[in-house]
Amino acid sequence: MGFRAQFILVAVVSPVLALSAASQATPQAAGKGRIEQQGFTWTETYEGSGNSDAFITDINSTVGYSFGKHFAMSMGVPYLFINPSASKTGTASAYGMGNPYLGLQYSRKATAVDFSTSLNSAIPTASTAKGLSTGHVTVDWSNHFAHGFDPLTPFLDLGIGNSIPDTRFLQHPYISYGDVAHFEAGSDLDLGSKFTVTASAYYLLPWGPQQIFLRGGKSPSGPTKGNVSLTRDDGINIGLDYDLTNSLDLNAGYSRSVYNVLNTFSFGVQVNVASLLKSHSRP
Repeated sequence: MGFRAQFILVAVVSPVLALSAASQATPQAAGKGRIEQQGFTWTETYEGSGNSDAFITDINSTVGYSFGKHFAMSMGVPYLFINPSASKTGTASAYGMGNPYLGLQYSRKATAVDFSTSLNSAIPTASTAKGLSTGHVTVDWSNHFAHGFDPLTPFLDLGIGNSIPDTRFLQHPYISYGDVAHFEAGSDLDLGSKFTVTASAYYLLPWGPQQIFLRGGKSPSGPTKGNVSLTRDDGINIGLDYDLTNSLDLNAGYSRSVYNVLNTFSFGVQVNVASLLKSHSRP
């Protein structure tokens, strides 16, 4: 079975499995594979990352529902602000709505290992001229494995898709289209009840034809096309999370691309609106 045919099969089967198991259900994803909030979920995130290629920020609105302690679904849309480096040609500052997305997640804690798997897809409604979309439906299937050895929690992430996903450490100055596997391994270190430090290494392994759409103003030549060297990457991440309150999370990060020799600094502010509404509704 071909790669794209497998994705179509997963996309069709996963919602059916999620709905049939809703009676067991629960969590909403918070952080790496954790589903902690039951029922209706709503988060608002302001995040960004900057390097010598571009400074990109977005406001990301996500709503969803947790069906118990195992299953959750979410949907949302980002609004992006893109400021390419002055040294980059063919692009200019731009802003606009990104592609709306839909996500399904299953999570389970066990004695040996905690596991979560998620299927995410984005619909190509945003502007390709501004580099906000590839003009194709993109799909990503990611899996997270972790085990806690207080205060350390080593983890391994494995994923496959047809576009390189942004992470909390790095918003790429481009959107890619082409088959790619992505890996990340590292550990979280809990420093008390509010602080968590993360250190990890990542690797992007593309195959087949690749395309990149530069984020920013329209490039006369359109997307750049090439082989795997166009999107391959590897490097390290270091991050700090601070749970200021039950409804407000702050994070900062640093990513070093060894392959591209690029340093990226990132930040994020996430407000759990659903948690705020529930706390205010209590007598």
